[in-house]
Amino acid sequence: MVDLTKLSVLPITATEIIVIGVVATLTTDLWQRFLQTIGFPPADWGLVGRWVAGFLHGSFIRRSITASHKVPGEIAIGWAFHYLVGIAYAALYLAIMTFAFDSGPTLVSALIFATALLLAPWFVMQPALGFGFMAARTPKPTLVRAYNASTHAVFGLGLYLGAVAWQVGAQK
Repeated sequence: MVDLTKLSVLPITATEIIVIGVVATLTTDLWQRFLQTIGFPPADWGLVGRWVAGFLHGSFIRRSITASHKVPGEIAIGWAFHYLVGIAYAALYLAIMTFAFDSGPTLVSALIFATALLLAPWFVMQPALGFGFMAARTPKPTLVRAYNASTHAVFGLGLYLGAVAWQVGAQK
């Protein structure tokens, strides 16, 4: 087993950040696909893309994103945003672990970091989409919160798996 806490602190590369961010985001996507098989609806990246596309017109908050007009390419925009955010979160996580803690990634730190990231969807994105704080304006807010928490925990697992994969690849 690779002990990432024993690594010397090396400069973080853009490639490392991208690989770890993509692995973490892909791990989350696989988790969401699994949840679909047991009856959860899929994530609607088109709605996220519609929200992001509105940024160009100065629109950051929507009363109801579902009532907004569709935007050409919104699904692709949403997926791209999803992966860019995953990569940005990986960069932030690696910077915190490297510069603040002088450590490599650990499973516990990755899970704590990813869980703390719930602040973003609950207090920024969901209200901006018209879903309320912590999805309070959705038909089943408790279920949405549990779904969010599980996907963020899996993202944390993915951060750690991505870091392990990166380290294993670097040792070859």
